[in-house]
Amino acid sequence: MKSPIKNFIETNLIMLGLLFYCCEDTQPDSSDVIDAGVVINEINYNSLDSFDPDDWVEIYNSSSETIDLGSWLLKDENDDDDHIFTVPSNTLLLPGQYLVFCTNTIKFTALFPDVSSYYGDLGFGLSGGGDLVRLFDYNGLLVDIVEYDDIAPWDTLADGTGPTLELNHPSLDNTLGESWSASQGYGTPGAVNSAYNGYE
Repeated sequence: MKSPIKNFIETNLIMLGLLFYCCEDTQPDSSDVIDAGVVINEINYNSLDSFDPDDWVEIYNSSSETIDLGSWLLKDENDDDDHIFTVPSNTLLLPGQYLVFCTNTIKFTALFPDVSSYYGDLGFGLSGGGDLVRLFDYNGLLVDIVEYDDIAPWDTLADGTGPTLELNHPSLDNTLGESWSASQGYGTPGAVNSAYNGYE
């Protein structure tokens, strides 16, 4: 028969183990990504003071299929309810089409009046010192994830000097800083990235 002290010790060790398990970081990473044909393609996370559309993220349908984005989720690294944007029902993204998510639609459309495919307001912004951008489908499966930074190998020109972060090509691994470049001008929301030019 176990002594009360031994029972006490074993019980507390089990409780500590459960506490450690519950507190582990269980956020999905790039190994959990499913291939849905949609990629995070451009990120504006720290605008120039004199040209500030606020934060925005562009996605791109690199597949040959029309994709229903209804009830898909865009998140940053925070899982709080106020850091989740739900895509409205019946949102269809055609092959080769772009969609922009804006933190502030008034500021965004004032500076990019020709962009017609956008949603907002997100209700949250992105960190100027690096952040996580995540896209989930309606089943909660991770479609794409980018953890950008404001230091090399990520192009530091995108950090407050005007340009955005542009993916060099949708076929590249967008989890790698080397796959991204600073845009020409103030970015290319809703259009082909300037970084694509001449890319083979």
